[in-house]
Amino acid sequence: MLNAFRPCAKPVGPAMRSFFRSTVVAISLAVLSAGAFSATELTWPEPRLPADVTTFAMGQTMTVDGMPMHLQGFVSRQRPAALAESVRRSLGQPLVESTHGGKQILGRAEGRFYMTVQIEATGTGSKGIVAMVDLTELAKNRLAIESARAQLLGRLPAGSTVASDMRSEDGGKDARHTVILNDHGQALNRDAMVGLLTAEGYVLEREAEPAGAVSPALSRNRQEASTLHFRAPGKEAMVVIARSGTRTAIVLNTVSTLKANP
Repeated sequence: MLNAFRPCAKPVGPAMRSFFRSTVVAISLAVLSAGAFSATELTWPEPRLPADVTTFAMGQTMTVDGMPMHLQGFVSRQRPAALAESVRRSLGQPLVESTHGGKQILGRAEGRFYMTVQIEATGTGSKGIVAMVDLTELAKNRLAIESARAQLLGRLPAGSTVASDMRSEDGGKDARHTVILNDHGQALNRDAMVGLLTAEGYVLEREAEPAGAVSPALSRNRQEASTLHFRAPGKEAMVVIARSGTRTAIVLNTVSTLKANP
C-alpha cells in the first residue's frame, strides 16, 4: 500500500539532496567497518560540537531510504577548515571523513547511532547540518522497505525505478516526496498514478495539461510537464509528470495530517 511506502519527505533543494547522498555513502562505509551494534532504548544522543556552534531544529523526524534520521542545522563564526578541526577534537576518534561538492563530511558511530556532520562555507564563517541515524531501525526496516518499494513499483508501468524517497514529520504533518523514472509516455504514467492514488482513497480535483508552445519564456521541459492535484480526508497529493527526451520523471508529493495521540 502507498502508506506503507515510508521513505520519503517534503520537497528539498539540491543542497539537501546532495547532503543525503553524502550521508548515505558515509553511513554505508561505517556499517561495513563497524559490524554489529547493540539495540538499546531509543534516545537520540546530543552531538558533541564545539562551544561556538549554534544549532537549530530542522523538523521532528525524517526517513531517507529507510534510515530514521534526526536533523539539526548549525552556524559558526569559524571558517570551515578551522571548524572541521574543532569538530574532530570534540567528537574524538575514530572518524570517517570525506568531501562532497566542496563540503567537508565527518562521521562517527555512537553506539547504535551514526552521526554525520556536514560543514560548508558561509559569508562570515560556516554553516551545516548534523544528522543522527538509528542504525538498529535501519537494519530492521530494510526488508520492509524493499517489500513496500516492490509493491509500489508493481503498480506502476514496467521498468519504473525509484530515484529519490524521502519522508518527514513536522508541525503535525507527514510530508512525503518520491521521484520515479521510466521510459513510458506521459499518458500511461498519468493513468497509472490516477489509479494508484484512487485506490488509496484520493479524488482527482484538477489537472493542468502540458503548456506546449504557449509560453516561449518557459523551458521545453517545463512546458511538457503536467500537474495533477488530489485530495482525500486529512490528506492531499500532487503529481508532476515531465517528459525529457526518452525519459519521464514522476514527482509525487503527499501531505497528511497526523492523528493526535489519545
